[in-house]
Amino acid sequence: MQIRLRSLLMLICAGLCSAGAVRAQTETPASTELPASETDGEANTTNTKTSSGRLQLQAAKSHWADLLKEHIPEFASNVEAQNITPALIRRLRLDISNIMVTEGYFSPLIQFDNPDQLATTGNKLIHVTVEAGPRTIIENVSLKVQGPMADAIDAGDKALIKRRRAMQEDWGLAVGQPFREADWSDSKTQMLESLRADAYAAASMTNSEAKIDADEHSGILQVEVDSGPVFTLGELRVTGLQRYPSWLIDRYQPPKKGEVYSRSRLLDFQRSLQNSAYFATVAVGIDPDPDKADAIPVDVTVLERQARDLSFGLGYSTNTGYRSEIAYRDRNILDPAWDLRSALRLEQRRQLGYADIYLPPRESNVLDSFGVLVERENIAGVRSSRNALGVKRTSTRGHLEQRLGLNMVREKIASEGEAEEVSKALVASIGWTWRDVDQALDPRKGEILQFDLAASEKALLSDQRFIRSYAKYQRWIPVRKTDTVILRAELGAVFSKDEEGIPEDYLFRTGGSTTVRGYGYQTLGIQHIGSTRGGRVMATASAEYVHWLNQSWGAATFLDVGNAADNWRELSLKQGMGVGARYKTPAGPIALDLAYGRQTKKVRLDFSIAIAF
Repeated sequence: MQIRLRSLLMLICAGLCSAGAVRAQTETPASTELPASETDGEANTTNTKTSSGRLQLQAAKSHWADLLKEHIPEFASNVEAQNITPALIRRLRLDISNIMVTEGYFSPLIQFDNPDQLATTGNKLIHVTVEAGPRTIIENVSLKVQGPMADAIDAGDKALIKRRRAMQEDWGLAVGQPFREADWSDSKTQMLESLRADAYAAASMTNSEAKIDADEHSGILQVEVDSGPVFTLGELRVTGLQRYPSWLIDRYQPPKKGEVYSRSRLLDFQRSLQNSAYFATVAVGIDPDPDKADAIPVDVTVLERQARDLSFGLGYSTNTGYRSEIAYRDRNILDPAWDLRSALRLEQRRQLGYADIYLPPRESNVLDSFGVLVERENIAGVRSSRNALGVKRTSTRGHLEQRLGLNMVREKIASEGEAEEVSKALVASIGWTWRDVDQALDPRKGEILQFDLAASEKALLSDQRFIRSYAKYQRWIPVRKTDTVILRAELGAVFSKDEEGIPEDYLFRTGGSTTVRGYGYQTLGIQHIGSTRGGRVMATASAEYVHWLNQSWGAATFLDVGNAADNWRELSLKQGMGVGARYKTPAGPIALDLAYGRQTKKVRLDFSIAIAF
């Protein structure tokens, strides 16, 4: 017996079926007992037997049983007693059948525990027994493409032949799989969207049908889509520009006239504008009108950021103590779209001020800047002051970021029992960072690899010739549903005759909340009386396990090792271990760690928090 269901709409899949729906009919088993009024057709409200009671589902543990409990209120564990009437029984039978059909069970057995013989007084527990029966399995799938795409395939277009084959392979409800209404709807949507996302923006579904044979428990799926015409892009129509010049849009690689429409291409352009300094919100899209397919206009709507921002912040870190900060930003200083970023930060152990100007991008992935920095700090017994002037170019392609820089640095160092030292260096640098993480601020899966090189020549405004190399690798490994293992390793080396004349900023010290916990900030290095100086080699490694107790709070355990020294022979790795608490914020997790330094035999608390106003 082959039966078709038209327009099967129910509690959990209403609106999921687009063009065409599953057609079937669920039979009522003869063994199921019904009230007399139910078998007679319409319930007689004046003569119908009623009884007060509760309904309890009796079913094997399964996904469909969970659906019944979730979407039928009468099966809730805390439901109050109610009148059990033939009308209620009929409704429940229909609701159960409809939910079972969406999971591919077209012949369920539904039995109530003698509801027509209930006592007229008192509460009674009614067992509702549901047996799913055989599940419908997909026997055959027919996917057809019509329209211009089909014509091009018939003409031998190899790329489109390959694309059609990929669509068939990606079809979600394949032969041999059980029929599910949600999978049926999702498969059709995915097929249609795969066409609309690339070239065929007006693709439409002309027919879809699921033929269900309830006796054989098998299904045949038929889908037909019309690709519509190939869309090519036309002019760029920009709205919302008031403060910034129109040529700024061209710096972010907009799509060109004549390009074949691609949704991902427009999203990349939108993302470039959104990530820029100038726009708060950006929307890029087209109106898929087949009559304009030869040159479809691209609509770009932007909401500009304010030209000037003034912000304040307070913070605390066990590394540098209490902190206050004032930051000023002007995105239209000196010349249109020149972006000034400046701040004055006062910490207990460090004070700094900087001003950087970022030029409008040469193209969306290249950003040039120049700036000045003044810094004073007193850390690990070393008092230093540093002035720097630099230029930098940053370019990004996919996951890879490249940095080119040139900095002029003058540094003055003073420590207990030693004469004051002044050094200067003109340093050229290049660096790369590979980022592939699921979330930028709070990764749970992925990796980051960083490598930097810097060099200074004694004959060019420098006190020492040196080459500095630095590498860092960090990986996040998801464990179970919420937990994460975090691995980190760092290596650094400075190649030079000796460390004399090299600014401390280009040597290595380690220790603190983000390196080797259990030791003071930058207290691992070359030990002097009352101070720690930077060394020419450095190595650290860390392993951490984070278990999230709920959406906000987590617990961590960790092991850190590392140190810095003048050479590899003298490098002796220090160890820190401990436990910590984690709290999620929109800016990433806050960490509070209690660490034990194995060599110092002391316990240290590492913590940092910042609040912006």
